[in-house]
Amino acid sequence: MIIEYDGTNYHGWQTQLREVSIQRTIEESIERIVQERVRLTGSGRTDAKVHALGQVANFRSGTRHDPPLLKRALNSLLPEDIVIRKMDVVPLEFDSCIHALSKTYRYSVLNRADRCAVGRRYCLHLASPLHLEAMREAAAHLVGEHDFSSFRSSSCETRNSIRRVKRAELEREGDFIRFFIESSGFLHHMVRNIVGTLIEVGKRRWTPSEFLGILEARDRKLAGKTASPQGLCLMEVRYPEPEGA
Repeated sequence: MIIEYDGTNYHGWQTQLREVSIQRTIEESIERIVQERVRLTGSGRTDAKVHALGQVANFRSGTRHDPPLLKRALNSLLPEDIVIRKMDVVPLEFDSCIHALSKTYRYSVLNRADRCAVGRRYCLHLASPLHLEAMREAAAHLVGEHDFSSFRSSSCETRNSIRRVKRAELEREGDFIRFFIESSGFLHHMVRNIVGTLIEVGKRRWTPSEFLGILEARDRKLAGKTASPQGLCLMEVRYPEPEGA
């Protein structure tokens, strides 16, 4: 399944005991249709209030419903802030997480004096002007294979902090600055910590060279604050092309 969701009212993707999650909300709706317990495997976790346009997940079921029928039935049960965009049958060995080649995230910053009313759930508002070219120069240092310890959360339990970033670009769209990053994988809060540090570069508090120094230092204490979650959106997950495609 390819899933779109507004994460505002959820405590992230992953099922939790006392909190409402995207994963469990979808699982409960599927179970009502197929009349059996299912377990969704997502391409990765998204935090509370983080959104997705292209989350990918898979599950196993003995249902005889074909994907188009199941998709329609599922969308009729799901709340308005979750939509199944695509559903198809995949090989039994397919795993949305293990087989992912890369993920692309977008972070949106509204960079103008006035905040917005419409769309406030999907961006970070910063009134002070940001120097886009300096941010672009700094972001270019992210491309390639690096140890991203400077941009991991203190609670991140992943042992290997090395990741390969394929793309790290900033674009201006009117009053918005959009940061796009594609990587083979991400550490907990990695994108939001990178954005928080790039913002310091945009404010001219740090230079692009100092940004590189922070990356190479592998020390979270040197980097900027964690950017707020609502500006972050999982855009796409890439997988190997099927054989014969």
